[in-house]
Amino acid sequence: MSLLRLHRALPSASSLLRRTFLTTSCLHSEAEPIVLPRLKEDLKTAMRSKDKPRLAVLRSMLAEITNASKTPRPITTDAHLMSLLLKQIAASQKAVAEFESVKRDDLVEKEKGQIAVLGEYVDGIPRVGKQEIEEMVGRVVEEVRVKGGKLQLGPVMGKMMGEIQGRPVDTEEAKKIVEKAIEEK
Repeated sequence: MSLLRLHRALPSASSLLRRTFLTTSCLHSEAEPIVLPRLKEDLKTAMRSKDKPRLAVLRSMLAEITNASKTPRPITTDAHLMSLLLKQIAASQKAVAEFESVKRDDLVEKEKGQIAVLGEYVDGIPRVGKQEIEEMVGRVVEEVRVKGGKLQLGPVMGKMMGEIQGRPVDTEEAKKIVEKAIEEK
């Protein structure tokens, strides 16, 4: 085989291997993303409809995802995407407050539009429900009691979050449920 053929064959083989590894590792350890794969299609739709605010937000999100793929913690699940979206929403809310203080209504409207678009994606990500959290906490608490361990917030939360693995959850709500379960036992 010539060096040129070998050189051309290597990138495709490595990308195939990378895709296979990512697919199989995600199938076994984390929930399948629902919103994440939709972003590129939404970008195309925004381009076709010439929706400039949505287009800017989607490009920004995809750039963040691409940048994160070059770090040890790439965005591969909707839970990771949700944390990115919430960070961007918080940054936009901070910007709105700053722009309001200097009376830049044009920039306030732009940031509010970004928050609205980001909010649509946050709302589209299915979260672990309260009932499922309660059932999970009940199981974890029983496991800890059967093993003779001490019921404490940290170990119970850690075990429960390990079971959730890759699925978005409201951690504050989960913490309250765990605290309530520990008080009752």
